[in-house]
Amino acid sequence: MRNKYTQNFRVIVLFILFIAFFQTFSLKIYGQAGGIGPGEDAATNPKTRDSTVTATVPDVMPPSAPFLISPEDEAIINDSTPSFIWQESTDNVGVDYYELYINGLLVYGPIPTSSTSNSEYTLTYDSGSGQYTLVPVDPLSDGHHTWYVMVYDAAGNSNTSAVWDFYIDTLAPEFVIQTIGPYTTNISAQDINSVPEEPIELEDNEPVFTGTGEPNASVQVTIQIPGQGTQIINFTINPDGSWTFQLGILPRDEVITLNFVVTDEAGNISVITNLKILIIQEFIIIPPTPDITPGPEETPSPGTPIPTPIIKIPIIPPVEIAEIVKQQITDFIPEPILEIIATIPQEIRQAVQQATQAVAPVGVLVATAAVPAISFLTLLLQLGQQFSWDIILKILQALGLIPPKEPQGMVFDSQTNEPVSFALLTITSTTDIVSERLIETAVTDVDGIYQGIQLPTGKYVIHVSHQDYNYPTEKKRPSYYTIEEFYKGEEFEVKSSKRQQLFLIPMDKKIKGEYKPTFGKTMRSIIRKIRFTDLFWPLFIISVIITLFYPTWINLLVLGLYGILLIKRLVHSFEKPAISGFVTTINQEPIQNAIIRVSDPSKGELVSIVNTNKLGYHESFLDPNKYQIQVTKNGLFWDREGSQLSFEEVDVTQERKTLNAIMKDISEIYKELFGDLPQK
Repeated sequence: MRNKYTQNFRVIVLFILFIAFFQTFSLKIYGQAGGIGPGEDAATNPKTRDSTVTATVPDVMPPSAPFLISPEDEAIINDSTPSFIWQESTDNVGVDYYELYINGLLVYGPIPTSSTSNSEYTLTYDSGSGQYTLVPVDPLSDGHHTWYVMVYDAAGNSNTSAVWDFYIDTLAPEFVIQTIGPYTTNISAQDINSVPEEPIELEDNEPVFTGTGEPNASVQVTIQIPGQGTQIINFTINPDGSWTFQLGILPRDEVITLNFVVTDEAGNISVITNLKILIIQEFIIIPPTPDITPGPEETPSPGTPIPTPIIKIPIIPPVEIAEIVKQQITDFIPEPILEIIATIPQEIRQAVQQATQAVAPVGVLVATAAVPAISFLTLLLQLGQQFSWDIILKILQALGLIPPKEPQGMVFDSQTNEPVSFALLTITSTTDIVSERLIETAVTDVDGIYQGIQLPTGKYVIHVSHQDYNYPTEKKRPSYYTIEEFYKGEEFEVKSSKRQQLFLIPMDKKIKGEYKPTFGKTMRSIIRKIRFTDLFWPLFIISVIITLFYPTWINLLVLGLYGILLIKRLVHSFEKPAISGFVTTINQEPIQNAIIRVSDPSKGELVSIVNTNKLGYHESFLDPNKYQIQVTKNGLFWDREGSQLSFEEVDVTQERKTLNAIMKDISEIYKELFGDLPQK
């Protein structure tokens, strides 16, 4: 019984499922032609029987989201009826329509999927690109807006695009000139009548313009100068609406015309045209003498002064003089060179101009410091292995950048007697206790002179190093020289800490096989010989020119220091040396690089050491005192009749003295004393 009920229950469930399936899919079965006829069955009439089943499936998939194209997100436009453009959506069945929302509200919809036009908008569909363009009829207001597009299919499924912002600005940008130089104005681009018809007269050149305008708008100023063509200045109004710009040097007594074109971010334009300014020329006027000219029938008496005319002297500031000179120099430059300059890429020219503008306010300081700075770095490279703060101090002293001390000796070329510039001296005590060894250093200046060494009592040796020379010299010390006059690295003893150690130290020039004359070494050799004093006039002229163009306080300060040096030079040019003279041979031939040592016998100190020039001339500027003079030159001997001393005493307490020295070749003296030298 249970089996029967169970079987009936299964039949009922299957029947319900069949009805549900039939209702859901609308399943329909039709008998086909050639089926079972009356009185037939499958056994009596077996054949293939076809049937067709049709089912309807519901659409539950939404279309793809529209892709917005224009107006772009955050766009600023000046069109109140902008074209809304978006890329079409795709759907598994088909798109039915679109809706366009502006500022969160449905404004246009339903929008069909094909081109159309009505009283609200014009819709264009481009089948090639798949883009829709909707142009509204009614304009939108200026200001901020948002927009997005929704899409629907026939089953009511929908999707939404992104939301984009845009700004409409259809008004011309505001632009007001508030000041021109020292004068207050109210010239507005919104009021053409605010532009004065007559030129605005200014006394000072390089006038500054200030004013207000639409933030972030760009401004192009065109300056028309008679006889000089047109100049253009571009700038951008600040985010707070303020702006300022400055004109360059302008010709005086010429009407300058300015035109302003202001363009805001939306592309709207305002203009100010035919604004005229005039930089008036100022004069120093010298009035004439009183008019005492006799009448037409009168005869002037003898001695009656004739009246002078009015004299007008134009006042031209230095910076304008510099501009005139610059223009004349530019006119003097040959055309081919200007054409070459014109071929230089604009980026490079702008970079050079920007670098010049950046350096120019301190250009005099840079130009002045360049020579000692390069020399200092060069010496650091040369003495890099012995780098220390003490070496830095001695280099600055050798370069004359800090006050020098009394000279103590000289390093010179053993062959030519020329001074060896910037040689490094290392003085080391010879005590056996390493921890107690004293090491002093010195650097020779451009004249080969070293200074600033004061040693305590003890025994020492001196080592000298230079990239172009060998030490000690291989030459034999002449018998008539002491160890101090021809030092070769021997040990010497200091018996008094108050006494200076005076040494003349020869070095042998390296031959080419001993070192490679690289480009760096050659440049360092050249730079070492550059003196600031030798470059005084070129640097002074450069400083004057830079200061004329850029009269900053730094440039004026450095130029003032040049003025002080110039005054000192002029004063020094009128001074006469305390001791001067010539060093020659017995045939009156000048001897170059003879060493003149001047000592103060009362203190036992060397006060001056100089070399003779190409003419054999020497001079020493000293205080009034009594001095001892020594003259030495390798291979020569100072021939002084009636005296066996190696020095000459000179008294300059009352007047200047002339010291002429005649030097003989050692071989000639030997020949006079002992006859001809023996033949080897």
